[in-house]
Amino acid sequence: MLPKQENYQLARQMAVEGLAHSDLRERAARGGGRYTSGPGGEAWVELKYLGHEILLSFPGGTIEPGKGQGPIPLREEILILHYLAKAAGTPAAGQWISFAEVSGGTFYYPVFLKRCQSPLVKFFGGDPEALKSASEGAGGEPLGFGDVGVKVPAFPFVPLALVLWKGDEEFPADGNVLFDASVSEYLPVEDIVILAETVVWKLIKNRR
Repeated sequence: MLPKQENYQLARQMAVEGLAHSDLRERAARGGGRYTSGPGGEAWVELKYLGHEILLSFPGGTIEPGKGQGPIPLREEILILHYLAKAAGTPAAGQWISFAEVSGGTFYYPVFLKRCQSPLVKFFGGDPEALKSASEGAGGEPLGFGDVGVKVPAFPFVPLALVLWKGDEEFPADGNVLFDASVSEYLPVEDIVILAETVVWKLIKNRR
C-alpha cells in the first residue's frame, strides 16, 4: 500500500492528466471559471476558491494561490481539480440539504460527523458569533439559519452553509454543515466530506 502522501500525488497526477486531455474551455465554463490559452498550446483557468481567485495552468496542472492566500495544500489541490473535472455547469438549486441527504452520504455519515460536524460544534458552539468573523476570509456571508449561520462559497457553484444553535441549561450547543442540493453534480461524495472538513478547519484557524 502506498503512503498517504504518495497516494495524494498519484491522485493529483491522474486528475491533471484527465483535465489536460479534456475540453478545458468547456470545463472552465461548467465550473464557473474563465479560460484563456496561449500560442504554444498552454492554457489557464481562473477559478474562485473560498473567496480567492486561483490560477490553474495546463498541461502541467500547477495551481497558483490568490493574492493574500498561502500555499494550497496538496489535498485541496486535488479537490480543485476534481471539481473542475466533474462540474456539470448547472446553477445552484437553492435548496439546502444535510450530508445524510447527499447521494451516498449515509455510508460516510459517521466520518462526516467526526471530521466536520463535531469540530464545528466543539470550537464554535460556545461562541457562535465567532463563526461570522472567522468566515470572512473565506468569502463567508451571514445566513438566516439557526442562531448563527454563514454561507461560504467554496467554489462558484458549490456553496456550504455552516449553522449553529446555542446551548442552554437543557440542551447542549449543536451545529451542522449543509450543502446545496446540486452538490453531487460537482464533487463525488468522498470529496464532499473532505471539502466540508477543509472549510470547517479553515474557519477554526481563523477564529478570533
